[in-house]
Amino acid sequence: MIEQAELVDLLFSGLAERPVWQTFQQRLAQRLSGGASAMIISASNSALNDGSAMAPIGMQERFVALVGAPFLNDIPFELPRMQWNGASVLRLRLDTVRSMWLVTCRRDDGENLAPDWSAVLAKLQPYLTRIMKAYLAIAESERRRLIAEYVLESSGFGVILVDETGAVIHANAAADALLADTKLLSLKDGRIFASRAADHKALMEEIRTKAAEQSATGRPDCYSTLALVRSDHTLPITAIIRPGPPFAPLSAPLFRTAVIVLRDPARRNTLVAADIERLFKLSPAESRLAGLLAEGVSTEEAALQLGVSKHTVRSQLQSIFAKTGTSRQGELVRMLLSSAATLTQSDDQPVKSR
Repeated sequence: MIEQAELVDLLFSGLAERPVWQTFQQRLAQRLSGGASAMIISASNSALNDGSAMAPIGMQERFVALVGAPFLNDIPFELPRMQWNGASVLRLRLDTVRSMWLVTCRRDDGENLAPDWSAVLAKLQPYLTRIMKAYLAIAESERRRLIAEYVLESSGFGVILVDETGAVIHANAAADALLADTKLLSLKDGRIFASRAADHKALMEEIRTKAAEQSATGRPDCYSTLALVRSDHTLPITAIIRPGPPFAPLSAPLFRTAVIVLRDPARRNTLVAADIERLFKLSPAESRLAGLLAEGVSTEEAALQLGVSKHTVRSQLQSIFAKTGTSRQGELVRMLLSSAATLTQSDDQPVKSR
């Protein structure tokens, strides 16, 4: 027999699992003689799409459909435990609109749940109430982190987090690619190094200065810029060095950090023609031309690549100006490169219609 203490321990340790609470759900289903258990967070306000399903792989939709039944959502909170359609249901109020449901369904052979299912859930209820507060705080922080990570990766910005000695704590994929392509920066014994002695000295000075300025609250205006000169191109790698992430609500970090943001201005962002077409209501031919111009191609070269006359290119360009509210080619290119079109694909993709 699975002891209640084991379920409580798994409930707290399950926060560190991925998927979260996987072992707890398995053991609870065994304890209740059920087929599977799941934890569902749902919102009674349909405008608030803030739900999640922590269920066995392949069974998420089954449990979500069960929890979404109108009858269940009408259950008063004074009756938190019940059986419905052969499943045990425990409902906890998280806030004014969200509920957490702990559901254990019957086995496929149709056997009923253990007779003491309600007593088991009653003993788990206070622990669930406590642990869900921690989960909601962690989930919100994790969601913000994942969004920030995703946006950074899709933007093409290289980001490296280092301590005050230059030891690398984290580097995103864009930073790894930029370091590998340019050879201006490298890692030695886990520390960041610039290939030129002068650049390395300046970089380390900025890292130490900005790490010392790390504070409990972030300051967007606190940064320094640095150009890393290279021999194979006139344009340098550009870097912005900022203090590490704010450390509130702690009084101070264990060690100071700095963030290095890298961008290669020589690496042009290519734009997918279909994205330009949708964003600015251009025709397919106009979007292909706009994409080439954003790459730095002249109108004469664009005519050759597109297989049309110079007159056609000039006519299409005037139509693009009218649709985008621009009047000069330089203004058009700046608008395109500052739009969401630069974030829809990797830098290496060619301009194409899809």
